[in-house]
Amino acid sequence: MMKKRWNPPQEPDGELLGQLTDFVVSQGMPPVLAYLLANRGIADIEEARHFLEPSWDGGVHKPWLFRQMKPAVERVFTALENQEKIVIHGDYDADGVTGSAVVITTLREIEKHLGCPVSNVSSYIPHRDKEGYGLHEETVRSLAGQGANLIITVDCGIASVEEIALARSLGIDVIVLDHHQFGEVLPDAILVHPKLEGEEYPFKHLAAVGVAWKFATAVYETALEKGIDMPEGFDKWMLDLVAIATVTDMVPLLGENRVLEKYGLMVMNKTRRPGLRALIRASGQTPGELDAQSIAFGLGPRINAAGRMDHASLALDLMLAETDEAAAELAARLEEQNRGRQNLMKTMLAEAETQLATVEQAPLLSFWSESWQPALVGLVAGKYLDRTGKPTIAIGRHGDRWVGSGRSYAFFDITEAVRRAGEGFVTHVGGHVQACGFSFGAESQVDTLIHKLDLYARENLVVDDLMPFVNVDAEVDLGQVDLKLADALGRLQPFGEGNRKPLFMIRDLEVAACDLVGQTHKHVRCVLRDASGRKTKVIGFNFGTRIDELSFGRKLDIVVEIDVNEWNGRREAQCKLVDVREAGS
Repeated sequence: MMKKRWNPPQEPDGELLGQLTDFVVSQGMPPVLAYLLANRGIADIEEARHFLEPSWDGGVHKPWLFRQMKPAVERVFTALENQEKIVIHGDYDADGVTGSAVVITTLREIEKHLGCPVSNVSSYIPHRDKEGYGLHEETVRSLAGQGANLIITVDCGIASVEEIALARSLGIDVIVLDHHQFGEVLPDAILVHPKLEGEEYPFKHLAAVGVAWKFATAVYETALEKGIDMPEGFDKWMLDLVAIATVTDMVPLLGENRVLEKYGLMVMNKTRRPGLRALIRASGQTPGELDAQSIAFGLGPRINAAGRMDHASLALDLMLAETDEAAAELAARLEEQNRGRQNLMKTMLAEAETQLATVEQAPLLSFWSESWQPALVGLVAGKYLDRTGKPTIAIGRHGDRWVGSGRSYAFFDITEAVRRAGEGFVTHVGGHVQACGFSFGAESQVDTLIHKLDLYARENLVVDDLMPFVNVDAEVDLGQVDLKLADALGRLQPFGEGNRKPLFMIRDLEVAACDLVGQTHKHVRCVLRDASGRKTKVIGFNFGTRIDELSFGRKLDIVVEIDVNEWNGRREAQCKLVDVREAGS
């Protein structure tokens, strides 16, 4: 296991820390919670109160605050009432799939109450490898040929200026529900996007499913105003879908997202959706006990597997399934694809490992194989970024095209690096500072791109600074590690982007006992004590290979997560080992 750098927490403003300390203590919580709140950007007592007690009334904004929400809703009702053909064009990831499901579910429910004999609402999701991201001219022409009158894009469209211009020229109106970056020129469409210049919607960090849900909520409210007998609470029962992509799309779980995720998890744990119930069972999760981690490691990867392994329409069909029987069959197919993804990833990572020796000294790691599936290369890049702390690209092949993905941290713009290194032959590159996708033609250009990326990285990175790291949230001693603290940390949930599970450093501990545990001896269980004789139990998952560092009598500093462990009706604080090093090193 590679040595990691421990990044200490930033020291909060003293006056603010004092105010927050008084507040959390008054709420019966340990003072260290004030430190955690301050380092999550909490600026005053009122903000701390909203963070610890996310409120629906105080934290969810009205959809009508979007400047173009009213014309968007008016246009869709014109289409519904005139039985025009509406196509929901989504993206192939979990955000696009769930966002599409939100809009389709809402519009089809209204169609039922309008007495439409058949649904005029259909969906289109491009094939990840064959078509790639976003709205394409070929798709627009095809949909026009099928008689489409209105296209609603979800999780794409804001950069599709030429494609939407073509749609308009063919008599198709377009509504864009998106949250991605956009250029200087915006498409000729009705745009619902929180980050547009001059946009009055107060929260800027919604996932696309959040934008889609805002649109669906406005449509639902308008339906009620028109006397359409929609089911009570229809909009809130769609929050299970919102909860999924708010986690998987890595938007910050702060502000309105935090409220949507909290209530979305409540809905998910009692979901009425046959497809989601089947997906929960297939993933081995327990209904009623799902949290953000259940989505991140259980539900989200399975939804994304559809688009990576074949076509995302399978995941969308599952989200829209109306019977338990249909949902069970679709979930079984999706589970099979997820197992295929896992097996293929093992093969790809094993091949990448054979290449590591030739690239590990470089400031930017590059892996490639003509046998790699392009839909999975981003996962390879992400694995090695996490493992090494170095920006990474991985490249695979689809037909006559080489397709790659890059991953980085905020200190190095991987999209700009690929754009510069591939100037003249990389035909497509898009993304942001920390992630990109790109493609080009000839195999001979693989070595050229890797060489130019290496030169660019050496000019813009300090190699010695590149290593995996652990961001420590606070330092505590064993006297502070108790059930009261573990319970208080639960108040910070849901955890995710921008609100990671807190990591604590504890210094100068001595190993009193340590054993290998688990059927394959991959894990360790230790007893550590401090200078005053206080002891704590520590569990280290996948630390079996580091057992020598945990031998009896050694003095250590550790980084841990602090959780509540429940067993046979007994509750106690438990430390989960994240990293370990020699004391004082």
